[in-house]
Amino acid sequence: MRAQPKKIADRVWLVGGGDLSAPGDCLCYALDLGALVLVDCGVGPGWDRICENLHGAGLNPTAVAHLLLTHCHIDHAGAAAAIAADTGCEVIAHALDAEALEKGDRKRSAADWYGTSLRPVSVTRTIRGSSEDLALPDGTLRLVHTPGHTPGSMAAWIDVDEPRGKTRVLFGQDVHGPLHCDFASDHADWQRSLRALLALEADVLCEGHYGVIRGRGEVDRFIEEFLD
Repeated sequence: MRAQPKKIADRVWLVGGGDLSAPGDCLCYALDLGALVLVDCGVGPGWDRICENLHGAGLNPTAVAHLLLTHCHIDHAGAAAAIAADTGCEVIAHALDAEALEKGDRKRSAADWYGTSLRPVSVTRTIRGSSEDLALPDGTLRLVHTPGHTPGSMAAWIDVDEPRGKTRVLFGQDVHGPLHCDFASDHADWQRSLRALLALEADVLCEGHYGVIRGRGEVDRFIEEFLD
């Protein structure tokens, strides 16, 4: 029996990943903030399954308004061109990874690691600074530049209302790395980014491959594992 979409917190669902959509896909998350936001989208072939999972969570896939690509790797961005074509959504990425996405750079996108190619996608909202807010009808998604894994890696976070009060949910997709010269990785930048993520004091970490980590202490411990 295939895995089902899972509610992570108020307005936040897990809708994609190796068991949910297609082998090789990172974990993909959806946020319903009066406009539907998809955080990453997998290698590509799993888009139909992600659509099914969005339906299963009570969300309309054709209503995806914003696609946040946390970095240019194909397991996070491979379906972006198809999603943009199907939904007309805004595609968001950092300027330092945008060129690789728009050119379909096989090396920088790690597509050659997967033995495939990245379909080029037009980045319609380019993030250039260290942080930016995505204002939505029912909340604000905070975008943070977290270079290291790739030059244009980003994280995002939001505070949501839970029965016990405000809960900070952090989308730190590839906190764990890895670092490699093909990605233009930078160890010093990565370490600074990890410390910046710790400073956010998140209650829930939605990671791209390790799953959902709950509790501020557990989130901190996970991030600290990768600090020198």
